[in-house]
Amino acid sequence: MNEPIFDILIVGGGASGMMAALEARRNGPALRIGVLERMNRVGKKLMATGNGRCNLTNLNAAPERYHGDVPFMERAMAAFPPRAVLDRFEEYGVYPLVEEGGKVYPMSEQASSVLDALRLSMEEADIAELCDFEAASLKNERGVWQIISTSGETARARRVIMACGGLTAPNLGGSASGYRLLEALGHTVTPRLPALVQLKTDVSPIRALKGIKYTGEISLLVGGRVQRSESGEVLFTEYGLSGPPVLQLSRIAAQALSRRNPQPVAARLHILPMSRDEALELLERRIKTLRERPLENFLTGLVNKRLGQTLVKRATDLPLSAPSGEMTGEALAELAGLLTGWEIAVTGTQGFDQAQVTAGGVRTSDVEPDTMASRLVPGLYITGEVLNIDGDCGGFNLQWAWASGMLAGQSAARSLTGEKHA
Repeated sequence: MNEPIFDILIVGGGASGMMAALEARRNGPALRIGVLERMNRVGKKLMATGNGRCNLTNLNAAPERYHGDVPFMERAMAAFPPRAVLDRFEEYGVYPLVEEGGKVYPMSEQASSVLDALRLSMEEADIAELCDFEAASLKNERGVWQIISTSGETARARRVIMACGGLTAPNLGGSASGYRLLEALGHTVTPRLPALVQLKTDVSPIRALKGIKYTGEISLLVGGRVQRSESGEVLFTEYGLSGPPVLQLSRIAAQALSRRNPQPVAARLHILPMSRDEALELLERRIKTLRERPLENFLTGLVNKRLGQTLVKRATDLPLSAPSGEMTGEALAELAGLLTGWEIAVTGTQGFDQAQVTAGGVRTSDVEPDTMASRLVPGLYITGEVLNIDGDCGGFNLQWAWASGMLAGQSAARSLTGEKHA
């Protein structure tokens, strides 16, 4: 692997790395381009995206759907918006299927077909795949980069694109190696936290609800104040809460709980789509017609039976075998409050092995937004999840991976071919 010297080597064969390689080829037809991947195959993490369907991008990608160093994204997202990304995929043989909320999936609805199309396109473009190569050190000597693997192999290149990804899904390639390599070159890395991940909660109030879902709203509170609310399907688990709206709230929870003196964090469950007063009126009407029905079935037909029993037990000390008519007005008011704003303490999040994206990463103040080039080290480009940028669930993170990779690949190639960046 020592000879010949590559023109461009991409460290990391994930979504951003593969797209960087293809865009480099587009802008440098005669360049020698290769991808270094620590796993035995490129793109393993891509296979798990969108529950195996691959949420390619989101047509509504906008700054408010991202977090971290958001202003830095402007150039890459303007140069390669979702429509431009989809145009590229059509060239690679992948056609879009647009769904509600601007989510875009491949028409095949298979993440594996997206990976196959990218790999075929790389093969057709004569881009080398060098797998089982985990970069351990990176240095530049007289304009030539030397990348040495953990097993002692060496690869050399005139330009290097770091597309190492984040800490998520370590079994699919996630690792801290990219951060370590970039820190050694002088780049600063912010604290990293799991995002788009399940919430851990006080399990005592929900122990009997494992596997039960409700469709409604959920809010995240920090210090008693609502930070964000989401709607959708919420799942009770043995450790806490899951489901798409929960994942959207997890970044705020992780950040709040990581502070030196954290304020209390809680999830507020809005099980019924109405106000507390409206719920109380509904329950009072229900009592009039169902006075003799046992409390264990008082909410049957309104919410999941087991969920209803759990809430009734929290609202009254009466046994579930007691007639519903024995509930006091105070207990009914408590039950109405639980149905429209049940608060459960959040104690943490699941780890990086369960998270979809890493919050935090390399500070972008030392990266050139017009080219993705390092401002500290000539000939080095940085792209994708390793940077301090992450997005909401729904195709936003892949859009950033594609766009930043495309800009990095384009810029690295043009720096070698002598073309000015447009």
